[in-house]
Amino acid sequence: MKSTNLYKILVLLFLVGCTSKIVFDEVPPVVIIPSADIIISEVSTAINTDAGKRNHYVELYNGGSIAVDLSNYAVGYFATTDTSTISNFDFSTAGSYINLNKILDTGKCYVIASPQCDAIKVKSDTTWGTTSTTAANASVPLQLSGNSAVALLKKDTAGSYNLGGFPYKIVDVFGSPMVARTKSQGATSTRNNIMWAIAGEIKDTRNRTFFRKSIIKKPTANWDSARGIDATTSQWILSGDKAWDYTNVGLPTQ
Repeated sequence: MKSTNLYKILVLLFLVGCTSKIVFDEVPPVVIIPSADIIISEVSTAINTDAGKRNHYVELYNGGSIAVDLSNYAVGYFATTDTSTISNFDFSTAGSYINLNKILDTGKCYVIASPQCDAIKVKSDTTWGTTSTTAANASVPLQLSGNSAVALLKKDTAGSYNLGGFPYKIVDVFGSPMVARTKSQGATSTRNNIMWAIAGEIKDTRNRTFFRKSIIKKPTANWDSARGIDATTSQWILSGDKAWDYTNVGLPTQ
Protein backbone atom coordinates (compact mmCIF):
# COMPACT_ATOMS: atom_id res chain seq x y z
CA MET A 1 0.00 0.00 0.00
CA LYS A 2 2.81 2.37 0.91
CA SER A 3 4.50 1.84 -2.44
CA THR A 4 1.24 2.53 -4.26
CA ASN A 5 0.75 5.80 -2.41
CA LEU A 6 4.35 6.82 -3.13
CA TYR A 7 3.81 6.14 -6.81
CA LYS A 8 0.68 8.32 -6.85
CA ILE A 9 2.56 11.16 -5.14
CA LEU A 10 5.40 11.01 -7.70
CA VAL A 11 2.96 11.06 -10.62
CA LEU A 12 1.13 14.05 -9.11
CA LEU A 13 4.38 15.99 -8.64
CA PHE A 14 5.39 15.25 -12.23
CA LEU A 15 2.07 16.52 -13.61
CA VAL A 16 2.20 19.69 -11.52
CA GLY A 17 5.78 20.42 -12.59
CA CYS A 18 5.13 20.01 -16.32
CA THR A 19 3.30 23.28 -16.85
CA SER A 20 5.28 24.46 -19.90
CA LYS A 21 3.81 24.06 -23.37
CA ILE A 22 5.09 24.20 -26.94
CA VAL A 23 3.91 27.27 -28.88
CA PHE A 24 3.80 26.86 -32.63
CA ASP A 25 2.58 30.34 -33.63
CA GLU A 26 5.61 32.34 -32.45
CA VAL A 27 7.54 34.05 -35.31
CA PRO A 28 11.33 33.86 -34.98
CA PRO A 29 13.10 37.26 -34.82
CA VAL A 30 14.39 38.75 -38.09
CA VAL A 31 18.18 38.77 -38.26
CA ILE A 32 19.47 41.93 -39.95
CA ILE A 33 22.82 41.40 -41.63
CA PRO A 34 24.84 44.63 -41.58
CA SER A 35 25.65 46.15 -44.97
CA ALA A 36 29.31 46.77 -45.74
CA ASP A 37 29.14 47.91 -49.35
CA ILE A 38 31.37 50.69 -50.64
CA ILE A 39 31.03 52.38 -54.01
CA ILE A 40 32.93 54.62 -56.38
CA SER A 41 31.20 57.87 -55.51
CA GLU A 42 33.05 60.60 -57.38
CA VAL A 43 35.49 60.84 -60.30
CA SER A 44 37.17 63.80 -61.97
CA THR A 45 38.46 63.60 -65.54
CA ALA A 46 40.66 66.29 -67.00
CA ILE A 47 42.46 66.17 -70.34
CA ASN A 48 42.81 69.93 -69.99
CA THR A 49 44.20 71.62 -66.93
CA ASP A 50 42.75 73.75 -64.18
CA ALA A 51 45.34 76.49 -63.60
CA GLY A 52 48.08 74.17 -64.84
CA LYS A 53 46.96 71.17 -62.73
CA ARG A 54 45.24 67.99 -63.84
CA ASN A 55 43.15 67.28 -60.78
CA HIS A 56 42.35 63.61 -61.34
CA TYR A 57 40.92 61.69 -58.40
CA VAL A 58 38.68 58.79 -57.44
CA GLU A 59 36.50 58.94 -54.35
CA LEU A 60 35.10 55.90 -52.53
CA TYR A 61 32.16 56.05 -50.13
CA ASN A 62 31.00 53.72 -47.37
CA GLY A 63 27.22 54.01 -47.35
CA GLY A 64 26.80 50.81 -45.38
CA SER A 65 25.93 50.36 -41.72
CA ILE A 66 29.33 49.14 -40.50
CA ALA A 67 32.94 50.19 -40.91
CA VAL A 68 34.87 48.61 -43.79
CA ASP A 69 38.44 47.31 -43.77
CA LEU A 70 39.85 48.70 -47.01
CA SER A 71 42.75 46.23 -46.92
CA ASN A 72 40.25 43.84 -48.54
CA TYR A 73 39.92 46.17 -51.52
CA ALA A 74 41.96 47.50 -54.42
CA VAL A 75 41.39 50.03 -57.20
CA GLY A 76 42.42 49.20 -60.75
CA TYR A 77 42.97 51.41 -63.80
CA PHE A 78 42.52 50.45 -67.44
CA ALA A 79 42.68 52.86 -70.38
CA THR A 80 41.25 51.92 -73.78
CA THR A 81 43.03 52.94 -76.98
CA ASP A 82 40.20 53.01 -79.53
CA THR A 83 36.43 53.19 -79.72
CA SER A 84 35.51 49.63 -80.65
CA THR A 85 37.90 47.06 -79.15
CA ILE A 86 36.08 45.03 -76.50
CA SER A 87 38.24 43.37 -73.85
CA ASN A 88 38.33 42.38 -70.21
CA PHE A 89 39.97 44.48 -67.55
CA ASP A 90 43.65 43.66 -67.23
CA PHE A 91 45.68 44.56 -64.14
CA SER A 92 48.80 42.56 -64.94
CA THR A 93 50.84 45.66 -65.81
CA ALA A 94 52.97 47.02 -62.98
CA GLY A 95 51.26 49.93 -61.29
CA SER A 96 47.84 49.25 -62.83
CA TYR A 97 46.23 48.85 -59.42
CA ILE A 98 46.61 50.13 -55.89
CA ASN A 99 45.97 48.18 -52.69
CA LEU A 100 44.13 50.11 -50.01
CA ASN A 101 44.77 50.07 -46.29
CA LYS A 102 42.50 51.87 -43.87
CA ILE A 103 39.36 51.36 -41.81
CA LEU A 104 36.64 53.40 -43.53
CA ASP A 105 33.85 54.31 -41.14
CA THR A 106 30.25 54.34 -42.21
CA GLY A 107 29.22 57.56 -43.93
CA LYS A 108 32.84 58.46 -44.77
CA CYS A 109 34.79 58.85 -48.01
CA TYR A 110 38.27 57.84 -49.11
CA VAL A 111 39.99 59.87 -51.85
CA ILE A 112 42.73 58.59 -54.16
CA ALA A 113 44.35 61.47 -56.03
CA SER A 114 46.89 61.82 -58.80
CA PRO A 115 50.29 63.28 -57.86
CA GLN A 116 49.43 65.93 -60.47
CA CYS A 117 46.60 67.26 -58.28
CA ASP A 118 46.58 70.57 -56.52
CA ALA A 119 46.81 69.29 -52.95
CA ILE A 120 45.00 72.36 -51.62
CA LYS A 121 41.99 71.94 -53.90
CA VAL A 122 41.86 68.14 -53.73
CA LYS A 123 42.17 66.82 -50.19
CA SER A 124 43.15 63.18 -50.48
CA ASP A 125 43.88 60.14 -48.32
CA THR A 126 46.55 58.84 -50.69
CA THR A 127 48.12 59.59 -54.07
CA TRP A 128 48.66 57.16 -56.91
CA GLY A 129 50.08 57.29 -60.40
CA THR A 130 52.49 59.15 -62.61
CA THR A 131 53.66 62.72 -62.40
CA SER A 132 53.98 62.88 -66.20
CA THR A 133 51.42 64.90 -68.16
CA THR A 134 52.49 63.78 -71.63
CA ALA A 135 50.12 62.16 -74.10
CA ALA A 136 52.36 59.10 -74.29
CA ASN A 137 51.61 58.31 -70.64
CA ALA A 138 47.84 58.73 -70.77
CA SER A 139 47.39 54.97 -70.43
CA VAL A 140 48.87 54.81 -66.93
CA PRO A 141 47.32 55.82 -63.60
CA LEU A 142 45.93 58.12 -62.61
CA GLN A 143 45.41 60.19 -65.76
CA LEU A 144 41.66 59.97 -66.00
CA SER A 145 39.87 61.04 -69.15
CA GLY A 146 37.04 59.92 -71.39
CA ASN A 147 38.62 56.52 -72.08
CA SER A 148 39.86 55.70 -68.58
CA ALA A 149 38.10 52.88 -66.73
CA VAL A 150 38.33 52.52 -62.96
CA ALA A 151 37.42 49.31 -61.13
CA LEU A 152 36.83 48.72 -57.43
CA LEU A 153 37.96 45.19 -56.58
CA LYS A 154 37.34 43.09 -53.47
CA LYS A 155 39.12 39.98 -52.23
CA ASP A 156 37.11 36.89 -53.11
CA THR A 157 38.17 33.26 -53.30
CA ALA A 158 36.15 32.97 -56.52
CA GLY A 159 37.67 36.14 -58.00
CA SER A 160 39.38 35.98 -61.40
CA TYR A 161 41.95 38.75 -60.88
CA ASN A 162 45.20 37.93 -59.08
CA LEU A 163 46.54 41.00 -57.34
CA GLY A 164 49.69 40.39 -55.33
CA GLY A 165 48.89 36.71 -54.84
CA PHE A 166 45.27 37.20 -53.74
CA PRO A 167 42.13 36.60 -55.83
CA TYR A 168 39.86 39.60 -56.35
CA LYS A 169 36.60 40.25 -58.12
CA ILE A 170 35.33 43.52 -59.60
CA VAL A 171 32.42 44.90 -57.58
CA ASP A 172 32.03 48.43 -58.97
CA VAL A 173 33.19 50.37 -62.03
CA PHE A 174 33.42 53.76 -63.64
CA GLY A 175 33.90 52.97 -67.30
CA SER A 176 34.61 49.52 -68.73
CA PRO A 177 36.61 48.12 -71.66
CA MET A 178 33.65 45.77 -72.14
CA VAL A 179 31.54 48.71 -73.35
CA ALA A 180 32.28 50.43 -76.68
CA ARG A 181 33.32 54.07 -76.70
CA THR A 182 32.69 56.87 -79.16
CA LYS A 183 34.62 59.81 -80.56
CA SER A 184 34.25 63.01 -78.60
CA GLN A 185 32.53 65.83 -80.47
CA GLY A 186 34.20 68.42 -78.27
CA ALA A 187 37.46 70.21 -78.89
CA THR A 188 40.13 67.82 -80.16
CA SER A 189 43.07 66.98 -77.97
CA THR A 190 46.46 65.43 -78.66
CA ARG A 191 46.00 63.48 -75.47
CA ASN A 192 42.66 61.74 -75.89
CA ASN A 193 39.47 62.08 -77.94
CA ILE A 194 37.70 58.88 -76.85
CA MET A 195 34.78 58.80 -74.40
CA TRP A 196 31.81 56.90 -73.04
CA ALA A 197 28.45 58.57 -73.39
CA ILE A 198 27.12 59.00 -69.84
CA ALA A 199 23.69 60.12 -68.63
CA GLY A 200 22.71 61.10 -72.15
CA GLU A 201 25.76 63.32 -72.68
CA ILE A 202 26.94 62.27 -76.15
CA LYS A 203 29.10 65.25 -77.10
CA ASP A 204 31.89 65.22 -74.54
CA THR A 205 32.37 63.54 -71.16
CA ARG A 206 35.97 64.62 -70.77
CA ASN A 207 36.86 67.50 -68.43
CA ARG A 208 33.98 66.71 -66.10
CA THR A 209 33.35 65.87 -62.48
CA PHE A 210 31.02 62.91 -61.96
CA PHE A 211 28.97 62.50 -58.79
CA ARG A 212 27.22 59.21 -57.93
CA LYS A 213 23.60 59.89 -57.12
CA SER A 214 22.86 59.75 -53.39
CA ILE A 215 20.15 57.13 -53.96
CA ILE A 216 22.78 54.66 -55.16
CA LYS A 217 23.77 52.49 -52.18
CA LYS A 218 25.05 49.34 -53.87
CA PRO A 219 28.03 48.84 -56.20
CA THR A 220 27.58 47.43 -59.69
CA ALA A 221 30.05 45.97 -62.15
CA ASN A 222 27.60 46.61 -65.02
CA TRP A 223 28.83 49.86 -66.56
CA ASP A 224 26.22 49.88 -69.32
CA SER A 225 23.52 49.93 -66.66
CA ALA A 226 25.26 52.39 -64.36
CA ARG A 227 25.99 55.03 -67.03
CA GLY A 228 22.37 54.98 -68.22
CA ILE A 229 20.94 56.42 -71.39
CA ASP A 230 19.75 59.74 -69.96
CA ALA A 231 19.88 61.81 -66.78
CA THR A 232 17.07 59.78 -65.22
CA THR A 233 18.41 56.28 -65.83
CA SER A 234 22.06 57.11 -65.09
CA GLN A 235 23.57 56.55 -61.64
CA TRP A 236 25.77 59.58 -62.27
CA ILE A 237 25.39 63.37 -62.27
CA LEU A 238 27.78 65.35 -64.48
CA SER A 239 29.26 68.77 -63.90
CA GLY A 240 29.40 71.26 -66.75
CA ASP A 241 32.29 71.14 -69.21
CA LYS A 242 35.47 72.37 -67.46
CA ALA A 243 33.32 73.50 -64.55
CA TRP A 244 35.87 72.36 -61.99
CA ASP A 245 34.18 71.81 -58.64
CA TYR A 246 36.07 70.43 -55.64
CA THR A 247 33.65 71.47 -52.89
CA ASN A 248 32.35 67.92 -52.51
CA VAL A 249 35.67 66.06 -52.51
CA GLY A 250 35.79 63.73 -49.51
CA LEU A 251 32.12 64.26 -48.74
CA PRO A 252 29.16 62.02 -49.65
CA THR A 253 26.91 63.28 -52.42
CA GLN A 254 23.88 65.06 -50.97
